[in-house]
Amino acid sequence: MQKPELDAADLRILAHLQENARASNNELAEIAFLSPSQCHRRVKRLEGMGVIKGYVTLIDPNAVGMDISIFVSVSLDAHGVNPAQTFIDAIKDVPEVLECYSVTGETDYLLKVCLPDLKAMSEFLMHRLVEMQGVGSVKTSVIVDEIQHSTAIPLPKR
Repeated sequence: MQKPELDAADLRILAHLQENARASNNELAEIAFLSPSQCHRRVKRLEGMGVIKGYVTLIDPNAVGMDISIFVSVSLDAHGVNPAQTFIDAIKDVPEVLECYSVTGETDYLLKVCLPDLKAMSEFLMHRLVEMQGVGSVKTSVIVDEIQHSTAIPLPKR
């Protein structure tokens, strides 16, 4: 996929949307120094190119009773296309898994998982994750305190 050409107005729109995804088109137009119609076309173009992947509401996990967040390193018991695809297909259907990355190093995948309590964590690890076809071993780290968390991508300056 070719990288899209982004100018200063595009970057101003993107930066502002990262801070406030609910910004009005008029607000974005002022920040980008464009007319509202030009700004609307820019946003639609950025969405169409996949630069803007979507809009979300960020929810505090603790506020809805999801008090345990963990990182789980997963190693498969066999390697190759089929074992990896089997794991990928299975993990996509697990709602507690917020993020899943294929990684280099000692393990094959890194997961971020959100659960209500320690009992649910044990159930998830022992009876769901470890029993998935192809999972060889798991290593878990409980998140004790969140020091830094951002969804904003650092954008180049123009």
